[in-house]
Amino acid sequence: MKRIMLIGGTDSSGGAGLTRDAAVTQDHGCLAKPVVTCVTAQTNSAVSLIHQLPANVICAEIKAGFADTPPDAIKIGMVGSNAAGLAITNALTCAMNGRDLPIVLDPVLKSSSGGVLSALDGVAPLFQIASLLTPNLDEAAMLSGRPLAKTDAELSRQAGILRRHGAQAVLIKDGHGWGDACCDQLFEEQGHRRFGLPRLAQSKRGTGCTLATAIACQLALGHDLQKACWRAKIHVQAWMSR
Repeated sequence: MKRIMLIGGTDSSGGAGLTRDAAVTQDHGCLAKPVVTCVTAQTNSAVSLIHQLPANVICAEIKAGFADTPPDAIKIGMVGSNAAGLAITNALTCAMNGRDLPIVLDPVLKSSSGGVLSALDGVAPLFQIASLLTPNLDEAAMLSGRPLAKTDAELSRQAGILRRHGAQAVLIKDGHGWGDACCDQLFEEQGHRRFGLPRLAQSKRGTGCTLATAIACQLALGHDLQKACWRAKIHVQAWMSR
């Protein structure tokens, strides 16, 4: 059984965060190894409290998660502070000790209800170890310091900036976009690939968590990045249609 280290925050509503991540790993027949960065009190409409765990506690969780049976892939969601981002980067670098593990970074900056979950400088240190960065349109603009993309040329420009910041590949998600098709776009050294499916009328909280965790599971199961992104998108579409 493949093991996925899930680094992120708790969500008391159960709609996103580590609860959603664990459900996705189970759907893929994988085992979750959770690392809590923040405890949140939130509903579907608001975030009322965020408690940041100390950096040394997060590091201890990561170290313990590698001690007996190391993970086969890592998914990082809500980080919180810059201190936490630096601690996670250093702890993972030390724990992997040169091993090449896929790391999917979902830069959770805001909740679906609009509450701020992570600082920009909390996510930035993790670019250096990320195999794949999965921002939505708003996050790609914020992280690249550019305006919200309205064209493919601007999306490509933003992805290039994010890759120069250290991320090996960038998947910009189109779930908050417009048009009949929801077309995520993958930018990597080998080129550019689109993953399009019909846009659904309904929406759910936790779609970003679901996609990033599904990609991590697919990579752990041995699929290459393009196939992992495509299969994960299909998984999200099926989950949203339930």
